[in-house]
Amino acid sequence: MYAPTQFREDRQDVLLAAIGDIRLAALVVSAADGLEAAHIPMIARADAASGLVLEGHVARGNPLWRLAEGKQGVTALAVFQGPQAYVHPGWLATKHETGKAVPTWNYVAVHAHGRLKAVSDVAWLLRHLDHLSTHTEAGRADPWSIDDAPEGYIGTLMRGIVGIELRVDRLEGVWKMIQHHPEANRTGVIAGLDADGTPDSTQVAAVMRALEAARSD
Repeated sequence: MYAPTQFREDRQDVLLAAIGDIRLAALVVSAADGLEAAHIPMIARADAASGLVLEGHVARGNPLWRLAEGKQGVTALAVFQGPQAYVHPGWLATKHETGKAVPTWNYVAVHAHGRLKAVSDVAWLLRHLDHLSTHTEAGRADPWSIDDAPEGYIGTLMRGIVGIELRVDRLEGVWKMIQHHPEANRTGVIAGLDADGTPDSTQVAAVMRALEAARSD
């Protein structure tokens, strides 16, 4: 990942929190005829023997898991794309002062590199599905649980999926939020994003506010 110093994020707690918030990953592996990718929810867990592990599952018909079969698995990259929004030059104070301003894009991204392995163990799959549903249903007034499904239904569906584990060797992130710009530009962009009012713009404005608060701590 290309990450200029001013945008780079290496704090593991921050990166793991972002993964927990984003959840959906673009999982990419290299095949003989090119790249293979899948977009799947993944959750992180700490493994005493292997360190950080990201786990998920794919349909049995998805060719990606077959690339991860075998004891060694396959090198893989999981990309978590966080809040992102276009930055209009007119929001920058320097645009009005000197005209020296161009469009850009603010975004959060986390990359997890490691070895991907396929998992067919039924007990592992059941635990994974329970963990995934519990994590994603947290906070709802009436959270769904796999125990809500009719007897045998989950077992039937499980025959159509394969688990995957990404044992993470390297975790890195970019928080590109024009941190290198002067304060007037940063506050102008926050105001512009708020005025846009789209869900993406609102989320990016919130990230920028948090960074501004951290500057004053």
